[in-house]
Amino acid sequence: MNYLKLIRPINLLVIIGTMCLFWYSFLVANGYKIFRLFPLMTNFQFFLLVFSTVCIAAGGYIINDIYDTDIDTFNRPNRVIVGQKISETTAYNFYKITCLISVIATLTLAYLTKEYRLSTFPIIIMVVLFFYASMFKKQLILGNLTVAFCSAFTILLISLFESGGNYLMGPNETAYRSSIFIGALVYSLFAFLTTFIREIVKDIEDKAGDEQYDCKTIPIQFGDLTAKIVCLVFAFIIVSMLLTFVFFFIKMDIEKVPLFIILLLILPLVLIISYLFIAKTVKQMHIVSNLIKIYMVLGIASMLYFSQGLSPILINYVAFLKQLF
Repeated sequence: MNYLKLIRPINLLVIIGTMCLFWYSFLVANGYKIFRLFPLMTNFQFFLLVFSTVCIAAGGYIINDIYDTDIDTFNRPNRVIVGQKISETTAYNFYKITCLISVIATLTLAYLTKEYRLSTFPIIIMVVLFFYASMFKKQLILGNLTVAFCSAFTILLISLFESGGNYLMGPNETAYRSSIFIGALVYSLFAFLTTFIREIVKDIEDKAGDEQYDCKTIPIQFGDLTAKIVCLVFAFIIVSMLLTFVFFFIKMDIEKVPLFIILLLILPLVLIISYLFIAKTVKQMHIVSNLIKIYMVLGIASMLYFSQGLSPILINYVAFLKQLF
């Protein structure tokens, strides 16, 4: 059970769910088969990509806990695993195993897909997560950006494998492949922004312990109010992006979707950020952090809309943006 807690099973399930949802909604849903459009990766190759990503994420959580033992002992003593329930040596060995498995899965994927350059990305992410735990996390903004980027890349990586192909594509498939990449960019940006906000909130929550160990987070360097304003700015970017979709769907005469975006994506974020500015205690900041995680899941779940074979509509969205700006 302690080994399971160490790899954050709920977070790993979110990663699996996100990748599978994108795969289904943009690639294998029945709506695409009508146009005889099929993914480039086989189900097994996609499984290898997800499995490799999950192992890398699990390793990232393990190495992060190893380096954060002292800080976690201060901030959340009841939840410390490394050094109390599992020895540091054992945790390191567990980390090495997850890394080895992810490398094997990635190399197998590279061999099967012949996408050797793309297959190096998971390994690069694994190295980045090691440096995040050992160095970047204590640096101003760099640690937040690293986690946000890794979160976004789980979606983008699928599209990189699916957007190309070493053959001549017809106009339908060209549009289809382009829409996959556009969809990945939209949801990757959403994941990046929401993850960045949550990381700042967690920095405010962990401020007392981080100060003891010379961390240079935004709340420590500039204060809680500044950190909250940074969250507000990033939330404003999310709301702006969502509003472009509202106006786009209204222009396309697509009913109900704009209302869904306003009530289930814009309004909750406004309420969460409002509560963030009211929150003062560590417990309240923890609630905000959890609310943002739920909001992220809700936003990612909106991918299901495109499972009706509607991803090519995103090409019209890009054209709409060009007219708008």
